[in-house]
Amino acid sequence: MKPTSKSRPAESGRDRLIAAFLLAALVSAGLHFAQPWGRYVLYPFALLATWAHEMGHGLAALLFGGSFHELDLYPDLGGQALHTAGGFFARPLVAMAGLLGPAIAGGGVIVLGARSERAARGVIGALAAIVALTVVIWVRTLFGVVAMSLIAAALGLLAARGGELLKLFTTQLIGIQLCLGSLADFDYMFSPGFTRDGKPMLSDTGTIAQSWLLPYWFWGALIAGLSVLILATAFYRAWIRPYRRA
Repeated sequence: MKPTSKSRPAESGRDRLIAAFLLAALVSAGLHFAQPWGRYVLYPFALLATWAHEMGHGLAALLFGGSFHELDLYPDLGGQALHTAGGFFARPLVAMAGLLGPAIAGGGVIVLGARSERAARGVIGALAAIVALTVVIWVRTLFGVVAMSLIAAALGLLAARGGELLKLFTTQLIGIQLCLGSLADFDYMFSPGFTRDGKPMLSDTGTIAQSWLLPYWFWGALIAGLSVLILATAFYRAWIRPYRRA
């Protein structure tokens, strides 16, 4: 049966959405394998993942009744959220929120941005506003202020002036990169601690293990599995379930 005139625009829009996601997935894979220059292209997305990680810590601290003082970002993609949150449940959950922050943010961007071309514009605009707001409230390092301000400005310009397909592609690329950001640093996730400025510090999984007894590698494996589950769920909700109903 031939499609009706009403169904053709819907099918065209669906094709554009699928094309945007597939292109974003291919670009992500290609840039990860095309080293070293792929690392430079992906640098802003990796920095955004670090920002999401630290925001996860800070917002979770606020959620559990603590405080979120500042967010520091560094050129080597390191970062820290200065916060106060203690207790048997709060401290490890705040640590876990940082590790899952990029995956949760990325999954949300994928699902919301895939709804329509108009939705993609809204997601990019909202992300630009959120990044800019965090710069004003929490980001304190000079590098962090400059870098995140540039990212917010670029996203705002894209939301206002970018083509519809480019906006779709960008939402999916950002979402994929944020989800992958949760899995990018396996050495950190499966390590009990690290050294910063010559001082030994607990990793996030080390912090969880200290409170909840099970070893850091167990929590690393659990969080890695949850990150993969979030990405798979976002992919299913955005790209499989809607078209199974069609």
